[in-house]
Amino acid sequence: GRPVVGFAPCISMPTFRATSALVLLLGAPCSALVTGGLALRPALRATAELRVPAVHATMPIFVLAPMLEKASKMVRGDPSIRYETITCSDELDAEECLALCDEDTGCSIVAPKPLLQTMKIGVYFTLWFALSTGYNIANKVRLNAVALPWCHSAASLFVGSAFVSFLWLTGLRKRPRLSKAAILTFLPISFMHALGHIGAVVSAGAGAVSFTQIVKAAEPVCTAGLSWAILGAQISAPAAAALVPIVLGVALASASELSFTWLSFGGAMLSNLAFATRNILSRASMDKPKGENMTPENLFGVLTIMSFLWALPCALLLEGPVALSTWAAATAIKPASYILQYTVTTGLYFYLYNEVAMLALNNVNPVTHAVANTLKRVVILLACVIFFKTTMTPFSIAGSSIAIIGSYLYSMAKGRDKALAKAAAAAAEGKAEQ
Repeated sequence: GRPVVGFAPCISMPTFRATSALVLLLGAPCSALVTGGLALRPALRATAELRVPAVHATMPIFVLAPMLEKASKMVRGDPSIRYETITCSDELDAEECLALCDEDTGCSIVAPKPLLQTMKIGVYFTLWFALSTGYNIANKVRLNAVALPWCHSAASLFVGSAFVSFLWLTGLRKRPRLSKAAILTFLPISFMHALGHIGAVVSAGAGAVSFTQIVKAAEPVCTAGLSWAILGAQISAPAAAALVPIVLGVALASASELSFTWLSFGGAMLSNLAFATRNILSRASMDKPKGENMTPENLFGVLTIMSFLWALPCALLLEGPVALSTWAAATAIKPASYILQYTVTTGLYFYLYNEVAMLALNNVNPVTHAVANTLKRVVILLACVIFFKTTMTPFSIAGSSIAIIGSYLYSMAKGRDKALAKAAAAAAEGKAEQ
C-alpha cells in the first residue's frame, strides 16, 4: 500500500489499518479501565451541575462559545488570554477546574482537573499501546525484507539517537549535562539496554513475533532470580507462586509453537536476562552521579545514544562481512526506499513508545503500569497474529494465556509487597519519633 503520512510516517496502509483497528478495539478500552476510567462517572456527574463562581463569571460552564473564542485567541498568540486554576463551584469542598481567562469577560471553565488528568493518562496509555504495536509490526516487516537483525537493532538506536539529539540541539528539550562519573555509571546500564534490544530483534527475526512476546512474558522470572542472586532480595510466597504459571505457560507455548527455533527462543531469553540485569544495575546505581537535567525523558535519550555506540561495533563485527551481499539481494526484491522507510519508522516507534511508557509511569502507580504492560503484551500478540496470519495451536494459545496471566499475578503480588513494605517503614518511623 501507499505510505500514510501523519501519525505513522512511512508505514504501509495494511500496517496502519491493523495497528489502528486493534488499538481502537483493544488498546483504548483497556487503557481506560487500567488508568481509572471508572473515575469519569463522578467527574462527569459533577460537571453537569457546575457553574463558574460569581467572582469569575456567572455563565454555565458548557456554554462553549466564550471558551472557544478564548481558545482561538490563545492559539493566535493573544497575550491577554491565560490559563488559571479556579474552583468549579461556590461549595467549600468543590474541586478545581482549569479555565481560560481574560480581563474583559472573566474565566470560562474548560474542564475539571481530575477529568483532564484522567483523559491525559488515557492518551498516554493509548499512545503506548499504539506505538508498541506499530513497532513490533514494522520491525518484523523490516526483518522479513532484510535478514540483518544486529544491523537493524543498531539502526533503530541510531534513529532514536538522532531524534533526541534534534530535540536537544533545537532547544525543544533542555539538554542534559554529564560528568565523567555519570558516563561511567551509565556504561554498563546502556550495554545491557543495547543487548536486551538486540536479543528481542534477533528473536523476532528468527521466529514469529507472537512467540517472542510469549517468551518475553518470562522477564519477571529473570528479574526475580537475578535480584535474589545479585542483590540478595527476598521474594514473597505469593510472588514466587505467580512465577510458576509463567514458567509453565512459556514451556507449553514453546513446545507447541509451530515456528519454534532455538535462535528465537534464545534471543528472547537473552533479552529478558539483559533487561532484568539493566534494571538491577539501575537500582544499584541510584546513589551514584547521574548528571544535570536528567529527567526520565533525558535519561532514556542518553541510554539510547550510549546503547547505539555499543550496538554499532557488535553489528559490524557479526554482520559486517555479509551486510553488503544481503542488502544487494534484498534490494533486488524490495526497493531500497521501502527498506529505509521501515528502518526510520521502526526506530521512531521504538524510541517514542519507550518515552511514552515513562510518561505513563510518572502519572500512575507502578502496579497500574505493570498491569497495563501485561495488557499491552496481549494487544501486541493479537495484532501480530492477525497481521502476519500466524497459526497458533490450542496448546500454544493455552500456554500464552497461562504465561500472561502469571505475569499479571506477579505484578499484583509485587505491588502488594511494596505496599506492605511501605506501611511497615511508616510504622517503624512513627515508633521511632515516639
